[in-house]
Amino acid sequence: MPHKLSFICIFFCFLNSAAAQETLNYTFTHYNTSSGLLSNQVNTVVQDEQGYIWTGSVDGLQRFDGIRYKTFRHRKNDSTTISSNPISQLLIDSSKNLWILMSDGRIGIFNTKNFRFSETPLHMLDKDALKTSIKKVVLDSKGDVFMILGGHELLVYDANKHAFVSAHKRFKIPDGWHIGDFAEQPNAGKYWFTTKDGTIAIYNNATKNLSTAYNNIEKEKIIDQYKGVIGPYGYFFDSKNRVWFLSWGNGFPYIYCYDLKKNDLYFPKAELHSYIKSYYEVHGFLEQKDGSIWIRGLQIFARFNETTKTFDFVNNGYTSERSIAYEHVRGLTEDRENNLWVATNNNGLYRFNPAEHVFQNVTHINRVTGLQGRGGVLSSIEMKDGTILVSAWGDGLYHYDKNLKPIPINIKGLDERLTYSIWSMYASQDSNTIWLSAQPGFVKINQQTRTSAYYNPPVLQNRTVRQIAEDKLGNLWFGMQSIGLFKWNASTGKKDYAEGIKHVSSLPTNQVNKIIVDSKGLVWIAFATDGIYAIDPSTDKVIYHFSNTKSGAYKLPQEGVSALLEYNDSTMIITTGSQILLFNRISNKTRLLGNAETISGYIASLEKDRNGYIWLSSTSGLYRISIQKNLFIRFGKTDGIDNEDFALSSSRRFRDGRLIFGSSNHFVVFDPVSIVLNNAKPKVTITDFKVRNKSIPVDSLLKLELINLSPGNNSVIIEFSNLQYNTSSVIQYKMDKIDKDWQSADNNNQAVYSFLPIGTHTFRLRVMDEEGRFTEQDTKLVIKMNPPFWKSWWFYSLLILAGGAIIFWLDRERMKRKEAMQEMRSGIADNLHKEVNTALSNINILSEMAKLKADKDPEKSKEYIEQIHTKSHNMMIAMDDMLWSIDPDNDNMTKTVERMKEYLDALNNRNGAEIDILVDKNVEALSLNMKLRHESFLLFKEAVKSLIYAGAQKCNIHISYEKPRLQFTMQFKNDCCDMQQLNNLLQRQDMENRLKTIKAQLDVQVHKSSSIFVLLVPVA
Repeated sequence: MPHKLSFICIFFCFLNSAAAQETLNYTFTHYNTSSGLLSNQVNTVVQDEQGYIWTGSVDGLQRFDGIRYKTFRHRKNDSTTISSNPISQLLIDSSKNLWILMSDGRIGIFNTKNFRFSETPLHMLDKDALKTSIKKVVLDSKGDVFMILGGHELLVYDANKHAFVSAHKRFKIPDGWHIGDFAEQPNAGKYWFTTKDGTIAIYNNATKNLSTAYNNIEKEKIIDQYKGVIGPYGYFFDSKNRVWFLSWGNGFPYIYCYDLKKNDLYFPKAELHSYIKSYYEVHGFLEQKDGSIWIRGLQIFARFNETTKTFDFVNNGYTSERSIAYEHVRGLTEDRENNLWVATNNNGLYRFNPAEHVFQNVTHINRVTGLQGRGGVLSSIEMKDGTILVSAWGDGLYHYDKNLKPIPINIKGLDERLTYSIWSMYASQDSNTIWLSAQPGFVKINQQTRTSAYYNPPVLQNRTVRQIAEDKLGNLWFGMQSIGLFKWNASTGKKDYAEGIKHVSSLPTNQVNKIIVDSKGLVWIAFATDGIYAIDPSTDKVIYHFSNTKSGAYKLPQEGVSALLEYNDSTMIITTGSQILLFNRISNKTRLLGNAETISGYIASLEKDRNGYIWLSSTSGLYRISIQKNLFIRFGKTDGIDNEDFALSSSRRFRDGRLIFGSSNHFVVFDPVSIVLNNAKPKVTITDFKVRNKSIPVDSLLKLELINLSPGNNSVIIEFSNLQYNTSSVIQYKMDKIDKDWQSADNNNQAVYSFLPIGTHTFRLRVMDEEGRFTEQDTKLVIKMNPPFWKSWWFYSLLILAGGAIIFWLDRERMKRKEAMQEMRSGIADNLHKEVNTALSNINILSEMAKLKADKDPEKSKEYIEQIHTKSHNMMIAMDDMLWSIDPDNDNMTKTVERMKEYLDALNNRNGAEIDILVDKNVEALSLNMKLRHESFLLFKEAVKSLIYAGAQKCNIHISYEKPRLQFTMQFKNDCCDMQQLNNLLQRQDMENRLKTIKAQLDVQVHKSSSIFVLLVPVA
């Protein structure tokens, strides 16, 4: 059993005997309100089938997945939620239901899938039973759930009635009996009771017999032995066929253990008052899977020592941030990783694993002050007798046996209160001499004679010797604090260590961090700022030189080297302050192991264990490294290492395979083989699925083959856990189409996708265990991000159809316009043809008539000729108007208005008239088709011409646009105008035809002095 070297010996007394007792020191992981617990008063803790840890406290129920807590609290006016009363007990039954017992006696099943609570009624015989302070739920081997109302009644759950009913008839308990306690004896078919008078009663389910102190039908020896003597409670049956129970004595409880196989006491009644020395209560037992028995209660948390038959108490009180402090251990459970979870009434929840405390932390006492030493452990060495010599800066040398118990140094010449510090130790190849480098000088120890000699030659300038080593030729190498490297040549020094030492001037003159001699005989020297040199000791020639100024295989990422290790005959491991390099001497290549973020802190030391793993210490922890798989596993305070600040070049591998690493105030010893990492194949579980930061029930989602997300719900957070609490496995995730490679989860175990693209995505999870193996089957979710309707396929289809319809409509309209244009051109051509044909026919007739009258009636002939002239002129004007209208350059109202003004100017000049025109701006902005413009213009001309022919000399014309008609308003004086003639002119047949053609209207308004006629042309 691993424990710290410094321990307290306390005596634990039985009434008959006394035995030495040990205080247990474990490393705990602490959970309290600052880490997410509802309350520091935790009453109960259990683990469900999936691996979640459930805790019940005074403030509610919580589920813990190793990272986050999910909280379930009472909601007002909701009977399906947990009561606001404190939770006193949680129980997982054989059907994996979670039973919740409240302090007020309310009990029910909590559905861990939909998180709903179903309260179970209690059908009691004794109405006062709930007043008892002792309420407990018990599960038997058949899966039946019992509820004990201590001192009153025993109830059993009836699934058909969904209620607890009296169990007294089931066990033939006489009327009036008040049951104090109850438990099943496993594998025996027996049930134990505490009767109303405080004695034991046993019911045999096979024979249906109830044996009591007054009628011991089956001759149960324990009943006769304790008849009328004790009032037993807290029955507990262990795997060794023993029953444990409690009984109150003189102000405190006694502990009994009875061997059912031998039908005799396993040990006499025990009390804990001799250790506690104050009031205490024992409230429960627990047996781990490995058979360890634990007890808990008020001021009680201890493990039963099978050898001494005593209880070893867990140290209560803060000695470090990884210790435990409690007043009352209310709950205790073991999870599937063999962790123990400890629920306390004042400090929340603790977790630890008794079997995995393999790191032995050894402190030392300063022999001058008598206090715990604070000097960093600089070096250590295993002597040939198996004892261990350790040096601590400023505190001196310490000697330990194989079990790390302190023993005297017993070496002549070595005072335990050394005035100088030992920086490094090296065992000579003669298997007898040990070299110690000191501050200043060095020491030679003869193990056989148990003597030592101290040397401080002047050549070393009274400086600190940080490193000392002996090569295969017997030469000594001294690495100094600040003046470089020195060598003592065995062949020329003639054993005169004081005179034969010379400075190696070809090397830098700064601090030496490490010296090693490899299997080929080369001496490797690591400098604090100038890289590494490898020297052939026979020639003093530099074979290798690595630095940050070199190139290729010899380039270092940083200038200083902190540690060196020969891994095998081809590979050297070199570390700078934060990076690890592997140099292959055969291929002459260097590669980086891990990255700058892999190791936390400054790298301090390296060792190789028997299995080929590299153990690396830094100022922030200890790492196990597989160089083949590039896999790093960190060990620290949570694993039992009290101080993670390790010292430079302070490590050693012992002959039995144990490793020692020195830290800033103590040293750690462990056997790497004993570190058994979690062998269970880790599986990852999705613990929460959030859409836009709102949780969706995970159990419902996992049943779906496809998770459909509506448009806009594209912000997703997926939380997951392997539901293991003492493992170094790594969870990796990947969202297909988004993540190119597998992503390693950080400490939050979350995958955050702020914007999930439209489409179907597969989210995958896998776990890499401590050996670099991946789970055979990964966990996955298929998520479909549905597009908004305007991005859906059917919407695109509608758009295509609509686009096709629009194109079709536009084409049809184009054809209509084309046909209309064609029709318009045809109409214009027809009109032009008719006018020209009519005009020419008239001209032809008139010319014939003029020809006939030329001789007989010249005057008449002249009249015909004048008509020919007039008609030809009108035909020319009509053709000119027609050609002007169909000219594309004139295809707008602005040109048409200009044409009107030109026509009015010509009339004014020819007839001496005064016709003024005013055109609104919006008229010029109109876009009329050719026919409408042409016909409107001709109507305008005919109207104005009619005014001139009727004698009007002054006229004001206003052209405006009043939707949906173009309005020509003409105002003129009556005194100069022949209204009858004007009326005849305006009502001509050709005028009527033109009005009908464009559905125009002509309105004449005659007044006393002036008249107005209005031409209204509809505009489409």
